[in-house]
Amino acid sequence: MFELSLAGQRTIFLCNTDLIENMNIPSTKTRYPFRRYIVSEGVKEYGIDGTGIINNIDPKSWKYNRQFFAQAMMTPSFNYQAVEWMNELWSEMESFWNKLGENHELDLIKWMHRFSNDMIFKISIGKRNNSVASYYHTLVPESNDLDEKEKEKIKESEDFIQSLETLIRGAIYFFYFNRFMRHYVPFIRGKAISLLKNRDYLYEKLYNIIKERRTEIENTPLNQPLRHDMLTSFITANTPRDINIVRHGDVDADLLRPITDKEILGNILDAIGGGTDTVSNLFCFIVYHLGHHPEVKI
Repeated sequence: MFELSLAGQRTIFLCNTDLIENMNIPSTKTRYPFRRYIVSEGVKEYGIDGTGIINNIDPKSWKYNRQFFAQAMMTPSFNYQAVEWMNELWSEMESFWNKLGENHELDLIKWMHRFSNDMIFKISIGKRNNSVASYYHTLVPESNDLDEKEKEKIKESEDFIQSLETLIRGAIYFFYFNRFMRHYVPFIRGKAISLLKNRDYLYEKLYNIIKERRTEIENTPLNQPLRHDMLTSFITANTPRDINIVRHGDVDADLLRPITDKEILGNILDAIGGGTDTVSNLFCFIVYHLGHHPEVKI
């Protein structure tokens, strides 16, 4: 057990399982509050609290958002399409490796990071982010077979990836530094302003994607099936166009309302941010251990 002062707040860290066992019970009658981390004023200013499930400490809101994750992930057609998309993306990535040639040294960490980002983007939004293709074109001289439209698409993809990484890594500034430091200390103030501009850029891009998908769904005939991705699942949830077959949780009236754009944004960020590094690291660890223990290969 030890304590630390973060952003002007005293925090006690418990490292012994005996001390935290009672805090992790699922009962709603526990004496301990539903808190995963400190919700400082900096986190609120950064705009990453109160939505989704990762950064949500409100039990009611967390429960409401979690049900949509369960519905989207448990739909059979969604899982089937996810496997198909992954196979297609892997084949595309292999084709890029073949173009680079056998003498090119592959940075597996970077490739897997782009692969998982492209995959989770497709699963969550239903569209490719082209992050694999974008990374490939950073490794080879500018190709003449790409027209201006394709080059712009690659650049937009790269900007989006960098913006997402900046959003995640920039949270530490708003978590550790108090309001005075973020607003008045020269270097930190400039960094905070830059991070907020990046956040606004990323949020605007995602809100536009949500808006465009809503319009597509509204213009889709009722007799025409909708594609199965998380964004479509979120937008249609608890509406006449609901594509969710599997339902979980209570039948509380508060859980039966349609989800707002802000809540969709939080869930999409959770999916993309939480599913990129974890999946890419998993792939890299698997390859690493298979390389050191070839006897377990099938």
